[in-house]
Amino acid sequence: MKNKMFNIIVVLISTCIFFSFFIFTKGIHSMIKELKSLDIYWIFLAVIAVILFWTFETMILYTIMKNLYPRERLFSKSIKFQMVGQFFGAITPLGAGSHPSQLYAMTETGMPAGLSGSILIIKFMIHEIVSMFFLVVALLFKFNYFNLKIKYFFYFSILGIVINIGVMLLAISIIINKKLAKSIINFIVKLLGKIHIMKDIKSKQEKIENEIESFHKNAILIGKHIGMCAHAIVYSLLQWTTYFSIPYFIYRSFGFNSIDLCTIMSAQVFLTVFMTAIPLPGAEGGAEGGFYVIFNLFFKAKTVIALFVWRMITYYLSIIVSSMFILAFPNVRLKNDIIEQ
Repeated sequence: MKNKMFNIIVVLISTCIFFSFFIFTKGIHSMIKELKSLDIYWIFLAVIAVILFWTFETMILYTIMKNLYPRERLFSKSIKFQMVGQFFGAITPLGAGSHPSQLYAMTETGMPAGLSGSILIIKFMIHEIVSMFFLVVALLFKFNYFNLKIKYFFYFSILGIVINIGVMLLAISIIINKKLAKSIINFIVKLLGKIHIMKDIKSKQEKIENEIESFHKNAILIGKHIGMCAHAIVYSLLQWTTYFSIPYFIYRSFGFNSIDLCTIMSAQVFLTVFMTAIPLPGAEGGAEGGFYVIFNLFFKAKTVIALFVWRMITYYLSIIVSSMFILAFPNVRLKNDIIEQ
């Protein structure tokens, strides 16, 4: 519970800093004036894109659940699980609370823990596959464009690529070779123990090894449900396409139209990759800084207001809406072992 309160406090402090920055930078009256000048039609499309992002995430969960756990009211449960994941993913570092909170919510409704883990693992792997697809496409077609215009873009790209490829290779190694995966994880755990970042190394190793065993068994389900996974991948492609399009809608709301959709979507792909390396709830600081550096190419003098609108729509709106589901679904509360980082 202490970790949960700490994460919420970090989010609240970051929110205060976030709003204070814009008020002191632009002035409250200037901000209101600039916000009023935006084309509400394009802002509406940006909000719709966020709603579609949540909807497609729900469809991914629903698609997997109806194949592995056919029960009544699965769609409404999928909505609840998705929004629970949105909320706790937003208030925990690296979004680490998303899957554990969903796992807890699933088991609270009577779903077996092992099956719940299988569903979330399959969803996670589909997410990684689609994320890598978008990253590869952005690198192939737009890397040179951004590398020429943004200082140190190459190094930030390498960092993001290494993190994403590392996660993907780890997942593949767990599927192919459990012993290799355990060796790698144990080495990392021991290293973290030596530099005093992680405590109680033995229990952590046992817990991780159990998770790897479960991951390996569950990953095999993918091969048995190719059709299900194909449908989920399509939803995931649609999900991230709508999310990566949000900055373009914001861009058009300012009356700009000289930059094409694909370029701005690629910018959001790169920004999302960079944000994965920021170990704070919602990638606070890194998200704002990354947006300013990358999207300043397009918004110029309007970048600060564009950043405000983008962050409000993609992050704070998610917290506000998903928190309503938490209040409406009171049994979903993270225990110490769920939110422990």
